Amino acid sequence: MVILGCSKQSPPQPQSSAIHISTMLPGTDPYLFMIILTNSQPPPLRSLIAITKSMKYEWHKVGSDGTQSTARGTIPPEICDAVMAEWKTMSGGSSIDPTREQAVYVGSVDAAHPPHVQQLLDYLSK
Repeated sequence: MVILGCSKQSPPQPQSSAIHISTMLPGTDPYLFMIILTNSQPPPLRSLIAITKSMKYEWHKVGSDGTQSTARGTIPPEICDAVMAEWKTMSGGSSIDPTREQAVYVGSVDAAHPPHVQQLLDYLSK
């Protein structure tokens, strides 16, 4: 797993067919966990949400028509804590790298997600 860092606001870049997450730069906040939502229909990657230890997030979305957008903001600490606790007890769809304190959850866009992951997705969808 690669340690990634939350990027600062950057000038718009030309859209490509891949979602880009900034690599960690000196002084940036590393990602605590990521959610990758996929779909079997093209385009195959639908969404990537990366959240830092300071509760900031970047949500890179790919629409069903292939359009891309990015949202940034913060989440409440209690949602982050609940998701991390849930992931530590889950098996299968998640992995945790204890040396980097990073977790990754991968699931289908249309799947039923664990309760706290769904709570996070609902919060970000507001």
